[in-house]
Amino acid sequence: MFDFLNPEAASPTPEQIARSLRWLGWIGFWLQALLGFVPIFVVVTMVLFNPVQRQIGFSLGLGLAIACLIILCFSIYWCFRYTQLANQLEIRDLRPAKSQVLHDLKLGLLANVSTMTIAVLIALSRIGELTFKMLILPQGATVIAPTQPGTLITQGAQITPSNMIAIQAMINAIAAGLVGVIVALLLLYQVGQHRNSPN
Repeated sequence: MFDFLNPEAASPTPEQIARSLRWLGWIGFWLQALLGFVPIFVVVTMVLFNPVQRQIGFSLGLGLAIACLIILCFSIYWCFRYTQLANQLEIRDLRPAKSQVLHDLKLGLLANVSTMTIAVLIALSRIGELTFKMLILPQGATVIAPTQPGTLITQGAQITPSNMIAIQAMINAIAAGLVGVIVALLLLYQVGQHRNSPN
């Protein structure tokens, strides 16, 4: 299907491209949907069910996270759109031009690169913040959880399970974007190998 090492490989037919679009489109759709579930769930619960966040309002980080997830949802849909494009390629009368197929694939690639870029920026910011919290603790210090009355602890000095869930959500968003990038690049390669023929 993908012969990267042979520059003289035969030009794929529209039917072969349609099979690849369908196969890779479904793989990309399901992998991105599974990987995207965690970040979507985390952001939705943060926005809807976190009273502290509602009092503070929207921060830049939350705004970027929402933008990242909107683009991720679009790229999940776009992988599904590849399967619809495969249906059009199989019917000669509905077959779109090669330039249109390339445009659709490049749009999918751009959406996934945007998802990865925003998620990496959020991850760098969040992990940097957590690293700073760890570095300001005195060396060899013991973190005391405020379980008894009168116990004092610096607010925000702890790394909580919600921090780890947020990091997992960012890694999932990056992985979902990577899946979309790989799918789009494989399809762009195959469509690029197609040489137009009079048939």
